[in-house]
Amino acid sequence: MGEVVSRPGPAGPVMRPPQEHDGPVGYVVRPLPPNRKVVVDRLFGAVRRFPVHGLVEFDVERARAAIAGSEPPVSWTGFVIATVARAVAIHPEVNSRRAGNRILYFDRVDIGATVERYGSGGLVLDITAVRDADHESCAAISEELRRAKHGSERLLPRHGAVAGQLWRLPGPLRRSLIRAAGTRPRVAATFGPAVGVTSLGMFGNGGGWAIPLSPLTLVVTVSGVVERPVVRDGNVVVIRPMLPLTLTFDHAVVDGGPAARFVETLRALTETAAAFEGPPGRGLR
Repeated sequence: MGEVVSRPGPAGPVMRPPQEHDGPVGYVVRPLPPNRKVVVDRLFGAVRRFPVHGLVEFDVERARAAIAGSEPPVSWTGFVIATVARAVAIHPEVNSRRAGNRILYFDRVDIGATVERYGSGGLVLDITAVRDADHESCAAISEELRRAKHGSERLLPRHGAVAGQLWRLPGPLRRSLIRAAGTRPRVAATFGPAVGVTSLGMFGNGGGWAIPLSPLTLVVTVSGVVERPVVRDGNVVVIRPMLPLTLTFDHAVVDGGPAARFVETLRALTETAAAFEGPPGRGLR
């Protein structure tokens, strides 16, 4: 049991953990949660990458109407993941990962998605992988994200005996071992999808922000839909719902030309709401 300390304030006495120390400013020391260690390690890995950011806005008038009339319900993130996956299937060069001096190409389109959910320690950021997302409907992906957000199970894989020992090592040594292992294609292939979608930018309007976490080759950050004046037919200004996206490519893997072609395909699929049309499948390849 912690020590009860009397402090002025509306909450009254506070239960103090053993790690807390007295001083000019009160504070509590807690160990870094395991999920934050994963994030820190990925941030260190991202330092060795060469991110290129593209800020784009797509007209989503058709998509908004399709989402509003969809049954079962479809979320914006579910629609974006389905659309991104179909664009990746058309441009498989972005569905790849650097492993040392080699590049491995995945033969299935899995998309990593960030979700916020309540865990034992409160609200935490977790990751789920949408398998074969280019074959899934917008509604199916939306339901999968909903289950991941409200489910009680841990989304990140549990660590085995070897990995459990790895997390006990000092950070610099642990990250050096992970980096060395990542140069081997067989190991790098187990690091999860090469493409990720995060909808945290939807908490605000306009352009979003993104952190190019390793080992993602492409990160798509979804922002909130905003109304914008758009020129049509050369001289007509109309108001359209625009979806801002931030696309972050690892330039060590994807060059500017393939990235630009991918963005144009993503634009066409998004603005036509193609993910709602017909059964999803390999016909889009």
